[in-house]
Parts: sequence; structure tokens; C-alpha cells
Amino acid sequence: MPLDRSAFERQAAWCRQLGSGFTSELLLALVATLDDTTASGRKVLNWPGEAGPMQDVVPLRLSGALHAMVLSGQAPELAALYPPAPLPERGDLEQALRAALQNCDSRILDFLQFAPQTNEVARASLLMAGLSVVGTQTGLPLSVYEIGSSGGLNLNLDRFSHRLGAVHLGDPNSELQLTPDWTGTAPKHMPEIVARRGCDLNPINVQDPDQALRLLAYIWPDQPERLTRTRAAIALARAFPPDIDAADAGAWVEAMCQSPDPHGRTRVLMHSITWQYLPEATQQQISGAMQTAGRNATADTPLAWLSFELSDQGKAQLTLRLWPNRPELHVLADANPHVQQVCWHGPDGEAGAD
Repeated sequence: MPLDRSAFERQAAWCRQLGSGFTSELLLALVATLDDTTASGRKVLNWPGEAGPMQDVVPLRLSGALHAMVLSGQAPELAALYPPAPLPERGDLEQALRAALQNCDSRILDFLQFAPQTNEVARASLLMAGLSVVGTQTGLPLSVYEIGSSGGLNLNLDRFSHRLGAVHLGDPNSELQLTPDWTGTAPKHMPEIVARRGCDLNPINVQDPDQALRLLAYIWPDQPERLTRTRAAIALARAFPPDIDAADAGAWVEAMCQSPDPHGRTRVLMHSITWQYLPEATQQQISGAMQTAGRNATADTPLAWLSFELSDQGKAQLTLRLWPNRPELHVLADANPHVQQVCWHGPDGEAGAD
């Protein structure tokens, strides 16, 4: 069966657009390298579903597997070509890929069963600013619930240091220092998080070195600052282990909404670049549960929905709904998906359609 070249080419173009030239070249080299002489090659060539970037993301499954082999020292010939080395010649990259696919075949095959899971730690700064708005508007401590938690790294977001323009939030002495290019006046209130919990279909336990390696491997190797941030966040998660349930997001949110209201605190559902991966039925279940719970919210039991997702126009936006007083969708900020740049609008900025 012929390789779905378009899946790799589309993902390569997206990587190039985001400044990851090596990852783009790696994916294009794989198009010329993959064949049926390995079990992992046969798996990719005969992939049963949709391989593309918005479906089963097979190119990133495979590139993540190869990165894991490099990080664990199992593919030295390929590792020699990885950043910070200069961008290799295509022929050299193809030769090293063939060797890695042959020598690490069974381990790569095992890796392919997992969909890519990342915790983009930089997104925590936007979420932190959003929680600041929620805390300011409700005047209450927060119980934070996150879907698509993966390893739960961003559940420790108040233990990171966030420099948001002239404003600082979080722990100034944290090993994890986040300094996005921030436009606009950031909120100043440091919210009190009194409870936090996440869910994921396949949670990653970062206490397990193999699972932590998988989390690192999905980060593109030509983005060393992301690797540094994630390693620091993993260290924090090992010191402050997040509670993550292995659960379907729709059923989990529904159960959260139907649980007794915690008087004197705000329940916050948050997620970042997760919504697009949820089935439509799950999206509808979450929306319905939140709308129903929102109608029952009071000033003493408010409910917030904070999300950083792609809009229908493809823009990455931080949005907030807050019941009972501000249930309409408000766009708090625009940012790029990896949150290097942020344009902050605030709670009185743009309001979206309900």
C-alpha cells in the first residue's frame, strides 16, 4: 500500500511554518525512507485510519518515536544529526533514518500505538492570566478541572513564574520561568487554587521514566526551549503530583457538573488545544453539561469555562464564560499556539457569539 505522502507533507509544511525546519526535513525524508522491510514501516504503510495532521497524526507518532530513540541513546547515528547539529543533507538523514528504523523497529512499533500527547507548558501563562480574571470577578478561591491533561504539568501552573509584560504572577523563584512577548495590560490578581484535578483518556505518569520520555519525545527536537520548559515542569510534577483520572472527557465533565456545588469557591473547567481532538458527541456532552450547570450557578457557587483553542477562523484564542453574571463568550487574548506572542484584550475586550 502506498504511503500517504500528503499526511507527511502537510505536517512538514505546518512544522516549517512554525519555525521547525529540522522536523519538517525529517518528515519529508521519511517519505523517501519508509518501506515494508520493518514492522513499523508496514504499520505506517497500512495504517487503518486517517493518517493526517487533524486525524491520527501518524507523522508525529513516528517522529516522536524516533525522537524517543535519540533521547534514550538507542539511535546514535540519527542523534548525531539532530539539533543542535546543523541541518543535515537529505541523503545523510535518509541513511540514518533507515538505520534507526531497522535497529529500533520493535520499540518504534510500540510507540506508534500512542497518539501524540504534549503538555505545552508555555500555555500556562495564558491560563494563569485567565484564572486571574476569574478570581478577580468572583472574589473566591478556585477549584480547577482540566480535560486533556496528558501528564498534568499545567495543573501546577501557579507554581511556575509568569512574567506577563510588567506584571508578575506565580512563584518568582520557580525553576520554570515563562516570559511570553506580551502586549496589553495583564491582570494582576494572583488567584488561590484550593483544588485541582485533571482527566485524560491515557494519562501520562511522569513518575515513570518511560512515560516521561514519551512526553518529551513528542516535542519537536528543534525547539530546545520547549524541551527545557517541559523538563522543569516534569520535575515540579514529581514534587507535586497532579491528580489525573483516566476518563472520557464528556462523562468526566458531566460528573463534575453534577457533583454538589462547593459553596464559597469557583469551579473552573479549563483546557488548551484539546477541543479539536474531541469527537463531536463529546463536545456536545461537555457543552450541554456546562450550560445546565451554569444555569444553576450562584454568586456563592460560580462556574467558569476557560479555554485556549483554535477559533472557527483558525486563530488561537483564550476565551472565558463565567456563570451566573457573564455567561456569554468573551475573548480574553489572541496568541500563537505555542504562546510566544500574546495580545491581551481582557474581560472587557471582544465578546464572541454564544
